[in-house]
Amino acid sequence: MRPGETSNGKKPNHDQSIVSKIALSIKSQDGDEVYYRFPRDKRLQHLFTSYCKQKKLNYDAIAFVYDGQRVKASKTPLEMEMEDGDSIDAMMHQDGGGYALVMT
Repeated sequence: MRPGETSNGKKPNHDQSIVSKIALSIKSQDGDEVYYRFPRDKRLQHLFTSYCKQKKLNYDAIAFVYDGQRVKASKTPLEMEMEDGDSIDAMMHQDGGGYALVMT
């Protein structure tokens, strides 16, 4: 096999490298990390639902955060410009957290 050729003797198609799988991890608030190989062109909703099923979590109770921004489940890793080895944080939704002004 010559350099730059695949096992079938053909040069790799540039489109195939874009569609290849990416190594991603999802990290929970308690530090537990789950690793996945995921297609770059598939919506992240599939990854998030898989994670929630594996961890027995309610999908609607989790917020997924990448680079400090909440991730839309309709986006793909390609659209989010994710790279191999990137990590997504899984955070529990929290209601409240504000303060109450008490006047006496």
